[in-house]
Amino acid sequence: MISDIHHDAARRRYSLVIDGVEAYLTYERPKPKHRHITHTIVPDALGGRGLGKRLVKRIMEEITADGETVSSSCWFASALIDKSADWAKLLG
Repeated sequence: MISDIHHDAARRRYSLVIDGVEAYLTYERPKPKHRHITHTIVPDALGGRGLGKRLVKRIMEEITADGETVSSSCWFASALIDKSADWAKLLG
């Protein structure tokens, strides 16, 4: 069973739980109106389902809606951001 992606702003974490196993994305806020993505973690048990992409898509939708900029030290999120012209414009 797939639950919706949950954003815990206090923990700076987006998470998705399937059958009791959690996939998640973490970020920092080094300055106002900016999010820095640090990790996208998808356990092997959940691999190959596109969950990492769903997590990155969710944070990028919120960054776009909030008029923020983004940076990333997560190789997975960075690769997806670089592939999207709309997302790459938000790098800052």
